[in-house]
Amino acid sequence: MVSRTRWPPTAADYYLACGPERPVFQGDVFGDVPLVKAKSAGNPEKPPNLVVERRMVAVTGYPCDIYAEGRLVRVQTVAPVVPADRLGIPIDWDGAFTFAPLPDLLGDGAWNAVDLRVAANIDASYLRPGHRLRSLSETGWAAFRQRMALCDTRALISLTALQAIGASAWAEVELWQRWNEAGRDPTGFPAWLDTREAALGGFVRRQVLERGMIEQVRVALERDLGPAADDA
Repeated sequence: MVSRTRWPPTAADYYLACGPERPVFQGDVFGDVPLVKAKSAGNPEKPPNLVVERRMVAVTGYPCDIYAEGRLVRVQTVAPVVPADRLGIPIDWDGAFTFAPLPDLLGDGAWNAVDLRVAANIDASYLRPGHRLRSLSETGWAAFRQRMALCDTRALISLTALQAIGASAWAEVELWQRWNEAGRDPTGFPAWLDTREAALGGFVRRQVLERGMIEQVRVALERDLGPAADDA
């Protein structure tokens, strides 16, 4: 829970142990992603020299914006991940409003940071499950969004508030992961969620989820993933 999070946080506070069934989500860190950097040619009238660097990046788009009909939108927005010790960030991260912390990202005890000042566009094909290094925990995701808000607006929003605001999105990706673990076509989950559910009073399952009735939607999903559904 957010209220129990220590500062500085540990990897156990910040990350999930997850496999390839988990959909790509905001804050996920990927390695070996090509970023294009435009370097000045020395004359503003001339086109820049383009340099491609393979980097670690974090996905910055909000979950509902990075998908369309169950598939990743082709153009994804990411930010580079850099070693925190190169940035002069203090241990308490006080004043580091333009960076999001990533404690012990690679399991070597070192801190990294997402440089939120930089936005880059990449093809979604580079967000491959085998190149995902970390997925954020619910607490880590709240902290990531807190830093994004600080970077863009200097507004400090509590982790508890951000976790409450994101509860339905977090529940949706957990249900989607469960769908994938059952061997279903990943692109079929959004259509399932956008279907009316008689047992929920005829409301669309997504509407019910967004109103906080997470357990009721989970029960409906487990029912449809049962043996009868698998044999159909």
